Amino acid sequence: LTVCLDSGLPTVLVNRAEDLPRSSSVVSDDICGMRLAVEHLVGLGHRRIGHLAGPDGLSTGVLRRQGFEAAMRAAGLDPTAITVARAYSRAEGQAATAALLDAAPGLTAIAASNDLLALGAYLELARRGLSCPHDISIVGHNDIPLADIIAPPLTTVRNAPAQMGEAAARLLLERLADPDAEIGARLMPAQLILRGSTQAVR
Repeated sequence: LTVCLDSGLPTVLVNRAEDLPRSSSVVSDDICGMRLAVEHLVGLGHRRIGHLAGPDGLSTGVLRRQGFEAAMRAAGLDPTAITVARAYSRAEGQAATAALLDAAPGLTAIAASNDLLALGAYLELARRGLSCPHDISIVGHNDIPLADIIAPPLTTVRNAPAQMGEAAARLLLERLADPDAEIGARLMPAQLILRGSTQAVR
């Protein structure tokens, strides 16, 4: 990625952003997406909510963690039950969930920064003899393919990949037509998709 950005070729980042404004980007509203997830869980009566954060080196991990912390504080809840995963994968999601549950026993819900992390949480709950959503509700992020047919179907935040791709293509065409066009970021709206992995606190 660094080579591409430094080569002088027109580049548009999709679903990632940089602190340095070297290239235009199209990203989901990650802060809002995590706020939607937390507000949904709070609306179901959850008060002890943990977060599986994405890697600190990725903008999605950083922004979604910020969104989680801000939403928890806005709800008057403790935002400190957070474990940072080393990568977006099921294996890292399971490891991060194990660390989270050991550090913060009594959680009733988990908001994950990514659907693969959420699926890893499913694995760790099963290993511990717990079930989703009866023991712990889980919300993911991204709405990956097949998220609707796993058991239970995953409640998640959809980040509109098709619309992001279209917006990125338009930005790239603009840069090709005018290499001096202003570098900017397009923020795409997030949408909460309700499925079977969350339920009200009993």
